[in-house]
Amino acid sequence: MGHNSAYLGGQLQLISGLHFQSHMTFTSIRSRLMIFLLLLIVPVLGGIYWFVERENLRYTDQTINSYLDIGTQVFDFSVTEHKNTLITISNALTRDWGFRNAFGAADPVTIRDAALNLLARSNNAADMMLITDIQGEVIIDTQDQGFSQLPEQWELILDQAVEHPDGFADRILSINDVPYQITVIPLFLPTPVAWIFAGFPLDERFVEQIKQSTASDVSIMHVQSAADSAPVSKVIASSLSPADRSLLRTGLNQEFVGQTQRLRLNTADYGTQVRVLADNSVSGEQILAVIQRSYQENEENLNVLRGRLFDFSLAVVCLSLIAVVLLARGFTSPVLKLATRVARIESGDFGPAGRDEIVRGKDEVARLADSIEQMATGLAEKERVRDLLGKVVSHEIAEELLSKRIELGGEEKPVSILFADIKGFTALSEQLAPTEVLRLLNTCLERFCHAVEQNGGVVDKFMGDALMAIFGAPIGHQQDSLRAVRTLLAIRDEMPAINRVVASSGHQLEVRLGLHTGQVVAGNMGSANRMNYTVIGDGVNLAARLEALTRVYGVISLVSEDTRNSLGEADDLFVWREIDTVRVFGKQQAVRIYEVVASRDECTQAELQALAQYHAALALYRSRQWDAAVDILRELYSVAPDPLYQVYIDRIDQIRHTADADWDAVFVPASK
Repeated sequence: MGHNSAYLGGQLQLISGLHFQSHMTFTSIRSRLMIFLLLLIVPVLGGIYWFVERENLRYTDQTINSYLDIGTQVFDFSVTEHKNTLITISNALTRDWGFRNAFGAADPVTIRDAALNLLARSNNAADMMLITDIQGEVIIDTQDQGFSQLPEQWELILDQAVEHPDGFADRILSINDVPYQITVIPLFLPTPVAWIFAGFPLDERFVEQIKQSTASDVSIMHVQSAADSAPVSKVIASSLSPADRSLLRTGLNQEFVGQTQRLRLNTADYGTQVRVLADNSVSGEQILAVIQRSYQENEENLNVLRGRLFDFSLAVVCLSLIAVVLLARGFTSPVLKLATRVARIESGDFGPAGRDEIVRGKDEVARLADSIEQMATGLAEKERVRDLLGKVVSHEIAEELLSKRIELGGEEKPVSILFADIKGFTALSEQLAPTEVLRLLNTCLERFCHAVEQNGGVVDKFMGDALMAIFGAPIGHQQDSLRAVRTLLAIRDEMPAINRVVASSGHQLEVRLGLHTGQVVAGNMGSANRMNYTVIGDGVNLAARLEALTRVYGVISLVSEDTRNSLGEADDLFVWREIDTVRVFGKQQAVRIYEVVASRDECTQAELQALAQYHAALALYRSRQWDAAVDILRELYSVAPDPLYQVYIDRIDQIRHTADADWDAVFVPASK
């Protein structure tokens, strides 16, 4: 199934993006959709919120400015109305017969009484009256300011009146630290004989009247500037609370005359405009009117709008998220079904889609589901072919055939070829039923195949009771020759277990092994209609010859010198016994052959000593010291009757009489 998974992994690559592992993947898609929606909606809502906020603030500023403009206009209108009222009252006094007679008689008491009586009848339109002669000497002063001659500021009004065509003038002046709107007109008897000053205080009552008319707060301030110190401000009258008056006095920027400034007081922020009512550049004294409108009402409305806008935005986001969740669920539900189906296919289950894997509809996902079902059908067919092919050839060869374009031909590769043949199976088959023989044969070959595949080799073919294995083709590994040697030892070690299985037949089986490493041609051999992946070449023939020579020497395995050389440092892992130098059938060059005794850590000291004695005898044999060689071999045979010892004893007895001067100790077998 490992091969199947690898193959299916390649086939399913096109839909790997749909293969979700768990519900976390569904959440991931839903999260991505939510994030995308939020990235789309939040900036839009944020832009709307910012635009509405900016427009509301601009509208609020415009509204406050319009309120302030209205308050300023009302203030100016009230001042003008009071000024006109004062002129009317003053004109009424000049037309009063009693007042004219009293003035003509130079009776100050009567003049004062007439003025006070007129003020009383003015319905609070005027609060003071001052009358001077034509030179500005004070005749009466209802406010009792205590000066007999007009001060400089009062004389400035007279100068304006003199220059005016109608003899009229007005000005804001302080009387007892209270700003007054002052008007002056001349008294004609019939020529100008006096000046009549009338005044109205800009006090708490006045600012409250303005506030009632405009809903704006009004304050009257007195500012005294000095060259060597900071200006000193004083709030004379105001509709503000005492705490706000103090903040107004300290926080007002008097330089922004005629402009709106935002001033923070205790209760709220106020839009503020300043008007200069009087400015005495000589004394540094200023009378200011401050008109203010609170932002509180507008900000409350703005906060309500912000709340409504936030609720609307939240509702949009929530509804959008709900829509996305429903949309994601509608999309991911069939995708998850596809994921379940793909996972089942990847595990090797190509059966029809289950009830929870069926995707209905006509959209793209449904078409993809149909494609997956068609793919599953195709994969099932290929898997059946693979299973059948895997039973005929090895999995590696099956993969080679299925993964590439099948065509005749091959390539040269260095491989290790192992031949294994079961000795004694022919005699066993004569005594057992064919089915039993086949069962025992399959048992042996199955164990041999397991050893080959466990070491990364490939079983190329079965030949009756023998098999041929390849290491290095079609797939190469590191140290393929080392894998081959280990396989040889593993097959040899399987024989005791196999013989226990066939013990009831009274026969003992033996295995003969031949191993060689060299260049071969690996590829597809045969015809266009029927071919087989295998290896051919001189190396294959030599491995087969070595397996056959095991019977000559009475050994289990023979390994060529090329195989030993290809092991490199791994050669030291094993104990070797050199068998002979032979010239096999069909080859001109002699080949030195060896037997793998065992792994080095499995050999005893006695075995190593016997092996050393044998190699010494072999050296004596090759140097024509045959008597000495025979003595050693007979001594070894007496301890352990190894057939190889007897082979050399018999060979020496034969060649000692036939060897000529050209004898090179190379053995030439009589047959293949």
